[in-house]
Amino acid sequence: MITALQPYKHQLDAFQRFHKKPYGALLCEMGTGKTKIMLDIIQNSPEQNILIVAPNGLHLNWGRIEIPRHLHEDCLHDVYTWKGTPTSQKARNELNDAVSPHDDANKRFFLINVEALRSKSTLPHLEAFLNLPGESHMVIDESTCIKNPKAIQTKACLYLANLADRRWILNGTPITQGPLDIFSQCKFLHPTVLPYRTYTAFKNTFAEETVVTLQNRSFRKIIGYRNLPMLTAQLSPFSLKLDKKDCIDLPDKVFTTHMVELTKEQEKAYKEMKDLCLTQLQSGEIVTASQALTKLIKLHQILTGFLIDENNAAHALPNHRTDVLLAIAKQSGPLVVFCAYRHNVIQIKEALEKAHGNGSVVTYYGDTPKAERNEAVDRFQTGYADFFVGTSAAAKGITLHRACNMVYYSNSYSLETRLQSQDRIHRIGQTKKCTYTDLVVPSSLDEHILKALESKKDLSKAVLDDLTKLFD
Repeated sequence: MITALQPYKHQLDAFQRFHKKPYGALLCEMGTGKTKIMLDIIQNSPEQNILIVAPNGLHLNWGRIEIPRHLHEDCLHDVYTWKGTPTSQKARNELNDAVSPHDDANKRFFLINVEALRSKSTLPHLEAFLNLPGESHMVIDESTCIKNPKAIQTKACLYLANLADRRWILNGTPITQGPLDIFSQCKFLHPTVLPYRTYTAFKNTFAEETVVTLQNRSFRKIIGYRNLPMLTAQLSPFSLKLDKKDCIDLPDKVFTTHMVELTKEQEKAYKEMKDLCLTQLQSGEIVTASQALTKLIKLHQILTGFLIDENNAAHALPNHRTDVLLAIAKQSGPLVVFCAYRHNVIQIKEALEKAHGNGSVVTYYGDTPKAERNEAVDRFQTGYADFFVGTSAAAKGITLHRACNMVYYSNSYSLETRLQSQDRIHRIGQTKKCTYTDLVVPSSLDEHILKALESKKDLSKAVLDDLTKLFD
């Protein structure tokens, strides 16, 4: 077995089970390393052309983090990341090169967000890639993105599956609303992997329905499910179910990064603010580290989804960060979210309550009265709320070990805050492995902050000379 990083035992066991299979479902809990399992299978296979489809932003993770980390450089030829329909000649040339035959036998990757498959103009490029000389893999990460059999992106993936030699789905929670979610995900793997030709036949086997009449219209409503042990048995031959509690070789803490793309509005605001910071730094208007950090905070706030104007009023910016968090929340169970800014707390609370209902979120930040702080912790720990969202005010002295998953929606510059906040879920009484996920905009201040914290540096104490590169 060729691998860049030594696998854990549960990953090696999974590789040995699946590496020669034509398809498979890695239904592994967040933090168990299913991406490495998949890349080890790819690295040790004859397939040369690998199409990876994932929700927007997650496809960036494969190119910037996972592939470089887990694959040897000498087995790679090219990693192409879809950035939308090319508008420049350079971009068109890059796309054309990605779907054209090459004279070598190295592996090639085409990474694309599943939303792009809603456009018919995208499919010919993916067809060309899968039809290149050599065998092909097709992988769908977070495969619930194709759970709706009627969705355009689902139909596109099912069509492309016919062109791939091997097919894989990856997901920690393949069933989010009910057992029927799994049907189209399985059909992607192979048309006959389940003994049901149509969704209707599958639904009739596993769903209980009743006829509901409203005014002059009648429709069938699902009121429950049946035969679920039979469904489990049908999935078992081609699927792997892994929970962190079963992976005894996993470390107590697992750290992951989730890339987030900027919206056009954020890109414009970020560039304008960065250019202003550079100009002021070079002209001598910024002469102390404190002044520079004030500018950095404004720049960072844009990345997290809001902008503070000259009157100190906050203005929300369209952003994908909240969408990424909502996707994580679907599969995480109880979740703790840390933010650098109070405005993020408000944004997140609104988004989570819209998706999960009023009362599902508690908040904890500087202005929260002591009595309400205690109540927030109690409500979360006792299960009345599933999401705890706080700032550095919640980094010390409280226990949140009902959760084993934590998201850093936005990091502060303080190393102490980072280290203290990690221990809110990783403390006496925690019986599960803990997973920490950082949301990061690639090639931005986000990356500088995270690298500094990983290197045990406190940016709030940085000298002025170190800050110039942060504006660049």
